[in-house]
Amino acid sequence: MASDDNARQSTRTLTQPWVLKMLGWFALACCVFVAATDLILGFFLQKDYSPISDTISDLAAGGRYAIWQDFAMEAFAIAVVLTGIGLLLARRSGARWIAGAAAMILTGVLVFFIARWDEYGDLDEGGWVLHYRMVYLMAALVPASLLLLRRDIARRSDHDRAIRIVFVALAALWVLGAPIFYLMDTAFDGLVERALAAVMLVWIATCARSLTKERQLDDDGGTSPL
Repeated sequence: MASDDNARQSTRTLTQPWVLKMLGWFALACCVFVAATDLILGFFLQKDYSPISDTISDLAAGGRYAIWQDFAMEAFAIAVVLTGIGLLLARRSGARWIAGAAAMILTGVLVFFIARWDEYGDLDEGGWVLHYRMVYLMAALVPASLLLLRRDIARRSDHDRAIRIVFVALAALWVLGAPIFYLMDTAFDGLVERALAAVMLVWIATCARSLTKERQLDDDGGTSPL
């Protein structure tokens, strides 16, 4: 009985479940928004633009609809940060959980600065090119967070085994895809970058979805401590 009480105490949230639900649904909405924005602008509205060879950064760096792509990226970045904060507030104890959530928050901050600074390494003069420096950091943060969070996010899901496999696969795709993006022919830059962006979307959407189920998990005593 004492051990059960200790486990329940260690997994008790730091805020009301409705707050975590709100953060989760907001993040999910932002995931849909940024995906829809890239789809509509990149595939239909932006002239002389190829989603296969031209990157998301190219779409945001200039053109008639650049402000909308910037806004979508900023909204997604905020969603990443809030999802990480939500995970910390969910207080699933253990160093891996905290480190994984912290890596997620830092990733969101980097994405926000990339979009907000509006300098994408497109060889424009007069700006400090942040894009590549920050992407290098994200190359390490994203797979690290995926692997650190996979066990506990899986336990919060009805599809434990599937989540574990998916998170490892996403981390592997990111680790392999990130260097390929810089080494391969530029004719496929847009395709590879969108594949990496899809990794982030699935990662954040899965974690955000877990926050929307917080009431049920809280009633059950949460996950086991690390």
